[in-house]
Amino acid sequence: SSRLGSKCFSLHFFVYSSLGALAPCSETPTRPARCAAAGRRRRRRRAREEEEEMPLRTVTESELAQHRSGEDIWIAVHGLVWDVTRFLPDHPGGPEVVEAVAGKEASNEFEDALHSAAARREKTMKLVGVLEGCEAQVEGWRAKGWSEDQGIPDVDSLGGGSGAGMGGMSSTITVVAGVVALSAVAVAFMMMRRK
Repeated sequence: SSRLGSKCFSLHFFVYSSLGALAPCSETPTRPARCAAAGRRRRRRRAREEEEEMPLRTVTESELAQHRSGEDIWIAVHGLVWDVTRFLPDHPGGPEVVEAVAGKEASNEFEDALHSAAARREKTMKLVGVLEGCEAQVEGWRAKGWSEDQGIPDVDSLGGGSGAGMGGMSSTITVVAGVVALSAVAVAFMMMRRK
């Protein structure tokens, strides 16, 4: 049955049965079923877009500090607060590593462990909100292309440098370069004193 002018109309599909006769095919979805599926996809896409536009809730440092027990662990990384309770048993370094920074800002510890892109997108970690005072930092990540579905921001790939709460590989390299430079100065000084 079809109606002209309607976006969705019913079509009947037939296939040859094993006897060679035409039979209705239940495998092929009807047009209304396809239209309904397309509508569900549009609604899900709109919901995701609205979710991305919604501001994240602000979490105070005192609220973050309240979530440090083994049954309820939140950490802040790069200005974002994550509930990592469900991930704890599966953490490759063991739950103790995460428990040591529970209820705290842990950007440096997170980056020092050189986490992979997959670890940053771990689905069992739930984004709770933005650490109070880090709203501009998070907006900066968004402006550089970060979104919630990417998980914990990779500050090196986003072009972020070292700074408060922004540790990572770039800060580690800076420290190593500083140590090497100081060592070179010390060796030069010692050689000059011997003469």
